[in-house]
Amino acid sequence: MTRATQCREQISTMRERVATVALLFAVVLGCAAIPVVQAQTYSVVHNFIGGKDGWYPNGDMIHDAAGNMYGTTNNGGGSNEAGTVFKLDPTGTETILYAFTGQSDGAAPASPLFRDPTGNLYGTTFERGDPTCNCGTVFKLDTNNVLTVLHTFKGGRDGSRPIFGIISVKGQLYGTTEYGGKGCRTWGGCGVIFKVTNGGKYHVLYRFPGNANGDRSVPQALVRDSAGNLYGAEYFDSSTSLGTVFELDTAGTFTLLYTFPGGSLGASPRGRLTRDGNGIIHGTTIGGGDPTCNCGVVYRLDTAGNETVLHKFFGGRGGESPAQGLLDLAGSLYGATEYGGDRACNAGFGCGVVFKVGNTGAYTVLHRFTGGADGGGFPVGELSLNTDGSIYGSTAQGGTGGSCNGGCGVIFKITP
Repeated sequence: MTRATQCREQISTMRERVATVALLFAVVLGCAAIPVVQAQTYSVVHNFIGGKDGWYPNGDMIHDAAGNMYGTTNNGGGSNEAGTVFKLDPTGTETILYAFTGQSDGAAPASPLFRDPTGNLYGTTFERGDPTCNCGTVFKLDTNNVLTVLHTFKGGRDGSRPIFGIISVKGQLYGTTEYGGKGCRTWGGCGVIFKVTNGGKYHVLYRFPGNANGDRSVPQALVRDSAGNLYGAEYFDSSTSLGTVFELDTAGTFTLLYTFPGGSLGASPRGRLTRDGNGIIHGTTIGGGDPTCNCGVVYRLDTAGNETVLHKFFGGRGGESPAQGLLDLAGSLYGATEYGGDRACNAGFGCGVVFKVGNTGAYTVLHRFTGGADGGGFPVGELSLNTDGSIYGSTAQGGTGGSCNGGCGVIFKITP
């Protein structure tokens, strides 16, 4: 059991078995007494209503110099509701730039976009493309909203189902797939790191082998340094392999920078890493940390591969399972959790929180989602910074509009 129920059950057990009030308070404080700034600056920028408008936004918005934002929804759009690419202007007015047909152009874009200096958008779809594979695509959407498929995944050693965004290195696109490659026979491959040129020439740079037990490894989103070396985390769908941080250099050499041991140092890294100019890496795990909760950590990895845990999640109102990456603003780290927060939400598991870890390691909850008008039901994607100085993100559910059960999701803004 890895969710907030652990803290509640522990409190209940202490009430029944322990007469010492001080011990009960110790548990309560560990689970709930998190410094909170219930943000007066939190606001919903856009409510998705489903249908042509799209639903289930993927977060990690990208921004142009005018403050316009671009993103994708996993569903909605055309008659097949195969997802959209959308634009929000600074007032929150939405324009659908493209609605996927669910055919050769792909379906279910599950990741953020990349925007080049001339305004072209690039992204991936998790499904469709090749009808015999249903393995996804890499696409380009030009400034006239004409979509070109740059690569159709074939499965097998070619890779299959890209779920994270792509990045650009010297004009070429790099990303990962969740399946395909080699190893992990039960899962059809452990994923690959790939490169696609602007002309659509595709190369597999690395195929993840999985572990000795054949357990599935899931490569997460990539980041790059100034030289073009790639960094990422590897989450294992396994109880024995607890995840890694890796580097793929420009010569194609793959190096494990750190292997998570579990326990207090965390397990199962998720989302995109952040890497500063000094080579310091920050990230999150959804497991490990506090042994009574196993709710994840925020960690720091120095250039020698030494890990420091900056925060352990305790569940309850403080949040748990930070399944997305972090936004680094002047050394302060901002992120979101999938669970915890408002205990009245999501059958007691909570709908997640937005949090900040300061330069000194101080942890603050900025907003607890209610699952209602403010959004909720699992914040998705990394947070991003717009030109107005505010932080933007999305939730998969919640909001006030549409026919979606539990709401169609929102784009929200927090001004720190």
